[in-house]
Amino acid sequence: MRNAVCPNCPARPPFRSVGFYLHAGWDYRHPFAVRSWTPADYAGMFQLLKGFGYDRVMMWPVVEAIPMPLSDADRASLVAFRDTIQAARTAGLEAWFVQAANLTTDPSVAAKPWRDRVFPAGAKTIRLDDPAQAEPWLAHRAAMMAILDNADAYVTIDGDPGGYAQADPQDWVKMFRADQATIAAHGTHPDRQKVIPWLWCGWGTKGVWAEPIRPFLDAELAAIKEGLSGNWELLPGRSHREGWANGRLPVQATADAGLLDRSTIFCYEAIEFEPSIPQAKLQFDLIRANLAEEGRLAGTVRGVFGNAQQPLMVLPNIWFFAQAARNPAYRSATDEQILRDLAQALGGPAELLVPAWQCMTLPLDRLPAELPEALRRAKLASPLAASLPGGPQRYLDILAAQVESQRRILVATSQSPADGADAAARMTEALAAVAQWWDQHGYVGGASGGRVAWNVVPDRQRELVAAWAKTLDAGQVAAIRAAVPEAAQHLLEGILPR
Repeated sequence: MRNAVCPNCPARPPFRSVGFYLHAGWDYRHPFAVRSWTPADYAGMFQLLKGFGYDRVMMWPVVEAIPMPLSDADRASLVAFRDTIQAARTAGLEAWFVQAANLTTDPSVAAKPWRDRVFPAGAKTIRLDDPAQAEPWLAHRAAMMAILDNADAYVTIDGDPGGYAQADPQDWVKMFRADQATIAAHGTHPDRQKVIPWLWCGWGTKGVWAEPIRPFLDAELAAIKEGLSGNWELLPGRSHREGWANGRLPVQATADAGLLDRSTIFCYEAIEFEPSIPQAKLQFDLIRANLAEEGRLAGTVRGVFGNAQQPLMVLPNIWFFAQAARNPAYRSATDEQILRDLAQALGGPAELLVPAWQCMTLPLDRLPAELPEALRRAKLASPLAASLPGGPQRYLDILAAQVESQRRILVATSQSPADGADAAARMTEALAAVAQWWDQHGYVGGASGGRVAWNVVPDRQRELVAAWAKTLDAGQVAAIRAAVPEAAQHLLEGILPR
């Protein structure tokens, strides 16, 4: 495929289908977290994905946080989410619904609405080889699927979360056969609805990445080939690079089993790395590398998937992933061109949006003092921008807040302090700027209830403050330590919860 982006590039086939995974497990403030989204936010995201070039969306609303037996309140929540699945299909996307293989939760969590439940707190592992546990859980799973009967595919991961040591691959396959029976009895279009095993960390391992996973993947695939018939596909996932987590082992195992032609490759973390601290972090090179590597299989596999935990902050990566999967020549576009193309698609001013998206890596002289207010006054005029979860103005406000926070840190750490008092003032200002950005998203880890700490601060902001602190002399450090009570009170009164 040749075009103006790379007229001399060799022709390479595009991926036939491009999908995006909306993961609702982690907790942030609205509209950062998928779990915080309203039906309108979901519907907008579906329109945005379709406009970007995606044709599939995969959703994990965490039904594992719905305990047995199904309550009236939870039943009503599932009926409402059924409408969200339908909204994806109405937008022209194939809708995939995700579950874990053998998890439920303690009934005590039902005191809170489904969306507000912390998971995996209270999670309970179901042994599929124990009929006393498996049969009521399979009935519970079937009851939920009978309500969510309109998805195009029902995906189940082989672990992380879920699984247990020495779990039998035959039980894994029996679960999919039970799902197929539920689809046959209740599905809205059962002739086309399918089940999809998600190959990730190996069914039956004693822990996530706790032992070599290839034997477990091979056993899964052998059981699937032997025991699963009807309408099914595979979703072999891969990590963003070799030597990390599962590398490409699920893809390699699927190829060796001769099943790539009924598979979609999941490039996990290519769009956004985990843990997903909210920040505008560009990963174009990683996307290029992943799509180039898996692009060799584009003519064989059924498609490719990407994912993000907090899609708004990595919107440029989501844009580029779809464009580069659809048009291999676009992988040669410069970072600047990619960002300008996205600005045009959103109907916004590139001269403001491009530095905002790059703000975590730009030096102080590339972030004008007036940029945050200019972003807040700007407009995103395209229909695509109108679909942004939370709305286009909120999106611009978020970008402005991040630029403002980053710029404050750069200013505070741009000079060596004149004396101890100046050192204390600069450190207080830097930490106030860190807290200012945290106040936008409220992320404290994988689930709510954690503490505000350095591990939820964007890496670039941590690096700037730490590198500056290492230049201080003993007297300046002592002055900062002496100022801690006053600085803490300033943060408590202004931003942070006690």
